[in-house]
Amino acid sequence: MIDIFGAAGNLCAPINPHITGTIKGSTGSVTNDDFSVTPQYTTATVEIEVQAVSSQDLQQVENINQQADMRSVYVRGAVRALNRPLQIGGDILTFYGSDWLVTQQLEEWGDGEWSKVLVTRQMPTTS
Repeated sequence: MIDIFGAAGNLCAPINPHITGTIKGSTGSVTNDDFSVTPQYTTATVEIEVQAVSSQDLQQVENINQQADMRSVYVRGAVRALNRPLQIGGDILTFYGSDWLVTQQLEEWGDGEWSKVLVTRQMPTTS
């Protein structure tokens, strides 16, 4: 099979090189004794290409007036936005020193070969 993600990445690298990020893939959640819910994740290192969100992507998700820091990210593999009915997703990418919640899957190629997702920067947690 042709590695389209790799080929496109090599062509774009001089202008917008891939960066290394971390993905926290949602594996579900645990209900605590006090009935609060704690999400569970598995973590892996990934190569990603980050781009500004295009107006076409904003129209696709109908968030044109949303006030949030958003990016489009291409990543090798399947990345999932939160889908409550299917009880999947809620993946988080970490790059540029911030956590970015996958808010919508815009494209997926093949059987999880690569994905284009819309991410929204999350507020830093204070401890």
